[in-house]
Amino acid sequence: MEGTQPNTLKATGDVHIVKGDEEYYADWADYDDPSQHIKAGDKVRMEKNGAVMTGRDLDYFIDRAEGTMQDPEYQFAGGVGRGDAVDMLFNGQNKYRFNSGRFTTCPVQTDDWYIHAQHLDIDYNINKGEATNAWLEFKGTPILYMPWMNFPLDDGRQTGFLSPALAINNRNGIDVTLPFYWNIAPNYDATIYPRYFGKRGLMVGAEFRYLQPNYAGTIRADYLDDKEADAGRYDLYFKHAQKLADRLSLSLDIEKVSDDNYFNDFGDRAAVASQTNLPRQGILTYAGDGWSSSLNWLHYQTLQNATHTNDIPYALSPQLTFSTAPKLIDGVQTNFSAEFTNFTSETKTNGYRTWVYPSVSMPFIASYGFVTPKIGVHATNYQLSSPNGDDMGSQNRVLPIMSVDSGLVFERDLNIKDEGFVQTLEPRVYYLYIPYKNQSNLPNFDSAQTDFSYSQLFSENRYTGNDRINDANEITLALTSRLFETDTGIERLRATVGQRFYFSSPQVSLDSTSLPETNKSDLLVSLGGQVWRNLNASYDLQYDLQQKSTGYQSVGLNWAPGEQKVLNVRYVLNRTVAIEQLDVSGQWPVSQNWYALGHVNYSLLTADKKPLDTLLGLEYNGGCWGLRLAAQRYVTSDGGNSNTYYFLLQLGALGGLGTNPVSTLRQAIPGYTDIFPTK
Repeated sequence: MEGTQPNTLKATGDVHIVKGDEEYYADWADYDDPSQHIKAGDKVRMEKNGAVMTGRDLDYFIDRAEGTMQDPEYQFAGGVGRGDAVDMLFNGQNKYRFNSGRFTTCPVQTDDWYIHAQHLDIDYNINKGEATNAWLEFKGTPILYMPWMNFPLDDGRQTGFLSPALAINNRNGIDVTLPFYWNIAPNYDATIYPRYFGKRGLMVGAEFRYLQPNYAGTIRADYLDDKEADAGRYDLYFKHAQKLADRLSLSLDIEKVSDDNYFNDFGDRAAVASQTNLPRQGILTYAGDGWSSSLNWLHYQTLQNATHTNDIPYALSPQLTFSTAPKLIDGVQTNFSAEFTNFTSETKTNGYRTWVYPSVSMPFIASYGFVTPKIGVHATNYQLSSPNGDDMGSQNRVLPIMSVDSGLVFERDLNIKDEGFVQTLEPRVYYLYIPYKNQSNLPNFDSAQTDFSYSQLFSENRYTGNDRINDANEITLALTSRLFETDTGIERLRATVGQRFYFSSPQVSLDSTSLPETNKSDLLVSLGGQVWRNLNASYDLQYDLQQKSTGYQSVGLNWAPGEQKVLNVRYVLNRTVAIEQLDVSGQWPVSQNWYALGHVNYSLLTADKKPLDTLLGLEYNGGCWGLRLAAQRYVTSDGGNSNTYYFLLQLGALGGLGTNPVSTLRQAIPGYTDIFPTK
């Protein structure tokens, strides 16, 4: 070492310099203290804020964090990125430029993929990377070139192009989307996504999201000049929620598509199955002290399909509701609910419906059981008119409703093969009385028969809506037994049986087929629990004892012995809606880092005997990258089939190339776990 303090210092031979939290190792070094300037070589190692950079010929101003390094190899703190370059420029604190450089998030000695760039700028102040004249190398093969690209260094939001999405579909041909994300502000963003279909042309879509302390929402629009259909096709979507005042809130939910087959052609399996009535709805809600009310305006766009015609629901123009539960007497629960609705239709009877339902109950609850008597009166008034506006008069209905719900809970300790268990026995009795009143002259605006189920055994009305209220003089008997592990609380077994008995035959119906034909309902049986280790089983049965026939039956098995390991089997028979299906799905490792995926929903009906929805796939976790391959075929509402092929190459935090089928896999495979989750 030689030099003149405090100005300059020269050192040679295994030099080690420490300056605050920065360290430098070199064969030789020159240091000028007034300018904080260091020059070092021939081999240099620089450690700063957890980052490690090695190379030759370092020329660096410590206080300004500016300088150069030749032939650098770098690894940033926390494994957020590494690479090399011809030379490296320090452009200030945590800002770097690499000329003729490479960048990857793979760990050391794993060079599966790299971004190559003529100029590569890394800024950890904003966690953003930019590359010009860039190309992506995967397993030694160039797969994508871009004149300019930016990418995140963490899970923060950044303006720039997102990874392109690629899929193949039999209806549309090749499906390519190149989304551009615009981070407008911390509480505003937009995504513009041009989407090209090989058979149909270019779709232009955009989504804008906003978030404020008192309101938030999403606006989305898509448009395509469809060359195959020779028509313009579009989808409009608007969802908004806002707190207008301390207790007053507003929500809007509006969607419209250009035609009935829009979701068949451009939606996924979930959209095809669920999108029948698209809402145009606005709701005002006010929450008072112990009461609440709402004003609801709702119209629909009803999509039709080739297999059957969907009934168009009544529009609510508007609907006003009110509910309160005042505490008047200790131990007594008082409830009051009311509604006023204007039902409108272009083809059916229109009308104003007003109903009120006050009720009083007195629950007696103890650790061993409960008894809850309840009494109420449901009063309804209709003011009716024809579709062209002619007055059709008024109708009234007043019905008292009385019920008593009661139950007991017995427990006992068991020892089975030296394991401790607690078994419960829970009988429940529910009596309901509603006198008969002829309602065949009343319109049906919103009533339908509910599915017969265990919860429906203990409900007042077997119809939804308020246009039909069943008459009842009936009692429901049910018995439930559960078996719990004493130490863990795991429910090993649950068994329930229940049935309703009619003291007088019900007469109120939507049609004659909805009335029970005997003095008792079907028998309901339910079994389930974690029967062995990670194996869960369930069985549900609805059985007509008189006709000795099964109305509904389902059997399910779920086995999930570990992460990324799940198998599901479910059989369903429902004679009411003519369904008999077998559903099999699973995710399972087949070799090191490889996972198989599958889902088949098969119709066993004699008229079908075919799969309704099939999905098969493979996944690979390569550590710093992942691969997903999947193919799905399902029956659309127009009677056709949709075949879609998914491909995704996931490159760490950089994102993915292709179309990510994770949401589809989660819907198809209960218990599915993403093998390559990103933040």
